[in-house]
Amino acid sequence: MKTQHAPTQARPPALLLIAACLLSASAFAPTRAQAQAIKPGLWEIKMNPQLSPERQAAMAQAQQQLAQMPADQRKMMEEMMAKAGVNANLATGAVTLKVCITADQAALNELPVHSQGQGSCKHQVQRKGAQILNQFSCSDPEVSGQGTTTLTSPEAYTSTLNTVSKNKSSGKNETLVVNGSGRWLGADCGSIAPMKTPK
Repeated sequence: MKTQHAPTQARPPALLLIAACLLSASAFAPTRAQAQAIKPGLWEIKMNPQLSPERQAAMAQAQQQLAQMPADQRKMMEEMMAKAGVNANLATGAVTLKVCITADQAALNELPVHSQGQGSCKHQVQRKGAQILNQFSCSDPEVSGQGTTTLTSPEAYTSTLNTVSKNKSSGKNETLVVNGSGRWLGADCGSIAPMKTPK
């Protein structure tokens, strides 16, 4: 088992984006038996959370705040997220990410991660057959948990994530279950910048 230190960008909805980054990272985790198991190129990662009533209310409030934003600010935010390959549905909490894996990263079989932002995540990744187990803890936002990624082919995988995070308002811990999937879109990443590999 190898411990990786991966900075992760916290963008709204931050928890779900961190979840997507961690599970996409675990799909590309280093393992001797996994060389070239995942194709390089553009990948689409979908995350669908099972939201509690409290989280549903918070997402609805966030959606209202976004709708009340001045048109130019809202457009700027949407353009920034689109440039980063992020599409978030505030009504359901669903997040879709597009990430780029280079041929060199696939050949090196090392862990690419989102590198921007001030938060830091530490995670341990272990391969068991077609499954990749990922335990992690992040400092910004404060969240920890474990995920399982199942490789169904070199072009697809499914994932399940269980997280525990602290509600800053109440000080109580909250749990969240996120189901996800990843699929290879093609060799050309287009405008999506490659994920960075830790040095």
